[in-house]
Amino acid sequence: MKKRFFIAFLVLILICLTTLTNPIYAANENVTIKSKATVKQNEPGIVTIYLIRHGRTILNQTDRAQGWADGPLTPAGEDLVKRVGKGLAEISFAAAYSSDSGRARQTAKLILAENKTKAKDLPLIENKGIREVYFGEFEGEKMDVLWKLTSSHLKLGNEEELFTKANNPFKELVNTLSVLDPSDEAESYQELADRTSKGLKEIAEQVYQNGGGDILMVSHGITINAILEKFDANKVPKGLCKNGSVSKLEFDGKAWRILEVNEMKYAEQKNL
Repeated sequence: MKKRFFIAFLVLILICLTTLTNPIYAANENVTIKSKATVKQNEPGIVTIYLIRHGRTILNQTDRAQGWADGPLTPAGEDLVKRVGKGLAEISFAAAYSSDSGRARQTAKLILAENKTKAKDLPLIENKGIREVYFGEFEGEKMDVLWKLTSSHLKLGNEEELFTKANNPFKELVNTLSVLDPSDEAESYQELADRTSKGLKEIAEQVYQNGGGDILMVSHGITINAILEKFDANKVPKGLCKNGSVSKLEFDGKAWRILEVNEMKYAEQKNL
């Protein structure tokens, strides 16, 4: 009986030794170890945002309020955006964002199409947070009508006086229309700023945690003003940033810096 038990014990030991020295097992073990050794998390990194106002649209051309209303780019608007794309062609963007408005999507896609790096094939991510302000029932109205309404509401003589006295005339316009809108749905400037700040923060923090890099972001005139004002009110233009202009922001995980505002040099470069 003891002899049989001893033989069974030896057989069990031999089976264990065979399994441990089996080449297949060893190979699998090595693969597992190698796989663990090559897994590497991205370190957080500085984010540089190329914040671009969409190209000129048919509603811009006819001087009508264009918030959530949407018009396609004009042929001249498309041409300008393509030139901006060529001016940015050597930048290997880590990600590309636009608002969910058609004019912003169209602009971003035209810019990416001119890119000479792997960024050319980036998927475009839409974010509602960087959409333009909502004008409620005033969407599509002639801008001269809206400026007269605003000047009258603020007890100013005309649009010229408004632009002279107000630090941010479009802020006054938005707040006035928010009060006067019959539907009571038009956004106030603070509502726009809160929405925009949330959207920008989501994008910047996600990219920062994923390693940082250069980011393409296409948005809108008043929205860009609200973004700039959040970090430095002195950098907000009296009017709006030009269609196709580039403003650059930097985020280091804690603080923001404005590097450029309303730059048209990318569309004007000679090596296009």
